[in-house]
Amino acid sequence: MMDPPGYSAVAPPVAVGRQRERGGTPRCTRVERILIFTICFTILSLLKLEPIARNSVQDHHNRIIDLPHEEKNLSKSTTSFTVDILSVGSINQLNLLHAQLNTIATHTSVRNFFNVTELDDADPNCHTDITGEHVKKVSVYCRSRRAMWIGPIFQTLSKQYGRWEWLQKKKNPTGWLCAQVRPYSGLLKAQSHYKRTGQELPDYFLIFDDDTYYNMELFQKNFATVDSSAERVYSGCLVRLPIHMINFTFPFGGFGSILSKGALKKLFGRNQCPGLDNTANDDSNNRSSNYNNNTEELLTKDSSSAYCSRLKENNAGELKYFTDGMSLVDLMYNYTSTDKYRDVDKWGFGSGFCMHSDWVLGYFVNYYNVSTHVADPYYRDVPHARLESYKESEIYKSGTGFCRNDNQCKSDAEICHRATPKWMENETKRWNVIVPDKFV
Repeated sequence: MMDPPGYSAVAPPVAVGRQRERGGTPRCTRVERILIFTICFTILSLLKLEPIARNSVQDHHNRIIDLPHEEKNLSKSTTSFTVDILSVGSINQLNLLHAQLNTIATHTSVRNFFNVTELDDADPNCHTDITGEHVKKVSVYCRSRRAMWIGPIFQTLSKQYGRWEWLQKKKNPTGWLCAQVRPYSGLLKAQSHYKRTGQELPDYFLIFDDDTYYNMELFQKNFATVDSSAERVYSGCLVRLPIHMINFTFPFGGFGSILSKGALKKLFGRNQCPGLDNTANDDSNNRSSNYNNNTEELLTKDSSSAYCSRLKENNAGELKYFTDGMSLVDLMYNYTSTDKYRDVDKWGFGSGFCMHSDWVLGYFVNYYNVSTHVADPYYRDVPHARLESYKESEIYKSGTGFCRNDNQCKSDAEICHRATPKWMENETKRWNVIVPDKFV
């Protein structure tokens, strides 16, 4: 979510017969505007998309209907290679989410299409309630945060946090800020789905923006023979901070992140670190009990483990959000969503969320060993070098590989950012002609 969706103001519908003023368009009263907003919000709430299986459609009541498999489609829907997708979107441009659902998700390898919008945020009214002044205060607070307890990685990132001068030039600064927490609401949604349904984890899990396009036929050709049980996380476009400053990498969100089944197990497995959990009050004790009653695999139960040792370091201030027995996804969600942007005036020592969304994934993947160490021998002495670039697509001094596919999508591009719905449709139709048995 480096450059999330902008907000498009939509004129309210005009009442029939309303008197015009000075020959202009009819105006709505404040009460009518509130009523219209309430109706629209209710409709969007009903449209809040749950993970949709590829062989499902929605009827006019917005219920999910499972279509019976026709015999001719059975072989196409039982591929042994499975991919689940999480698309990070916005209620202001649902057309992009639907375009992805009708193109990328129609490939036979795609099993579930998860998606998140403002309605999934921990603070679903963030985008309407906070103002430019909130954005400015968050920027100033995060850039000036220089506490001794914060590790060097966080101190470096705080200097990189968006300046107000840069943020105010965005089409929708408040929408950008609110979107920084959204990917982790999506990961929590996916985790809940797997827990609730007992569905096996996919071979690969893709996270990308709603204007991102992945050519799933090319993706399957490249990954179908790769061992998905290995713990690997790839970035469609890897961003590397200047090495003389610090060795830190993170994904450029618009180009997506690719997580193997092995990496997902690391994200969704539970961790116990006796003595480190936040159990100072009854509420956190109840939460700790809830986490430890979960049925997910217990990955860590020794306070001397690598996971607990890293948690104790508290490099990014994450320790206070940990509760014994939670998964890494739970921790990431608490870390990003506990301190609301609307409460910036109440942020004090050790509080406040001060990361861009892509940094969060980069930090937890690299520092909590979600992925195996990169193969490049240049980084053999950097233990937290774990996020891998896909096909050497990287931004350091300049962009290489897929990082160049930004806003100029060309035919046969495996990954492209800022794709339009029309381009997605046309490209998918073209590939449907090439391999008709691979789309449903």
